[in-house]
Amino acid sequence: MNNHKFLSLLLVCLVTCSACNRLDIGGIFGGCKPHHDERFKHSMVWNDVYCLSNNLEDDCLAHIHAKDSAYYTIYWATDLHIQGEGMTVMLDTFVSMSMGNYTIQGKTFNVGDTATAVIFCGDIIDAKNNYPVFYRHIQPLYDNHVPVFCTPGNHDLCFGQWTEYEAHFHTSTYWFDITTPNGKKDLYISVDSGDATLGSEQFKWLKNLLEQKSKEGYRHIIVFTHTHMFKRDSNNAHGANYAVEEIYELTYLFSKYRVEYYICGHDHSHEETTYKNVKYYTIGAMKDSYLGKAAYMTMTVFNTTGQDAAPVYLELHRMSGENYISWDDVDN
Repeated sequence: MNNHKFLSLLLVCLVTCSACNRLDIGGIFGGCKPHHDERFKHSMVWNDVYCLSNNLEDDCLAHIHAKDSAYYTIYWATDLHIQGEGMTVMLDTFVSMSMGNYTIQGKTFNVGDTATAVIFCGDIIDAKNNYPVFYRHIQPLYDNHVPVFCTPGNHDLCFGQWTEYEAHFHTSTYWFDITTPNGKKDLYISVDSGDATLGSEQFKWLKNLLEQKSKEGYRHIIVFTHTHMFKRDSNNAHGANYAVEEIYELTYLFSKYRVEYYICGHDHSHEETTYKNVKYYTIGAMKDSYLGKAAYMTMTVFNTTGQDAAPVYLELHRMSGENYISWDDVDN
């Protein structure tokens, strides 16, 4: 009897949460819709039109030219899980910081130059109809001509939210590059791992792109997405972890084509692993409810002359203004 009562109560809770757009029952058991291959097709269609109309190479969203001759900086954030206008304090602070300064808890910080680009690694929202909220709060970045790039997480795709994501950000599989004043180039590739797999078609696309771009003289190749590579999620539902076989294929691919960094979110805590000369970074979450622990990352890429490799400095920060861990990577 007690088991029946528990199951009945659980069923009521599940139905209630689903009705309130807080829990996607279908997504838990059947995976996010549309699935990865369909989202990849949508992205390729949009990329074709966009790249053709803007005279860009296939699947390229932008060629960014860094202004400073010494370095450029990218701001990274993930796992905001926005649920309405009342949950954008961390986002607003982050947007202000990426434009040079901000005030938090009565303290004003000058963080220097405007970011060259801003990247969000998924789980931007946590319930339906919140992409417009997120988009309104990052509008200052667009107004100040700061390029914004996104990749979806599993929470971004629940309740069929791909349609909303697509309406605002159009594509989840693409690349862009950044060129320094002395002509050095770095490559950034977004792949969609929102349901913890790339799928066969997106994997082929990534392999072909890396094979091509590894011959074009890029200093650094960075892949960014949502799902972490090694840290095992205790949740085994759809969107939790890559299959072991896919991890093997991806790590082999990254090592073969000189990918230096794989940057992601999903786990809500930072982690750094180096495997076969590739550095895998998980950024901590930037949820409002993590006040005091909410995190973001900056990547500063220094310029060099001649054949020397460019130093890359990655630093994780707490939203309180505290730098809580630094990774100083100087490639030899």
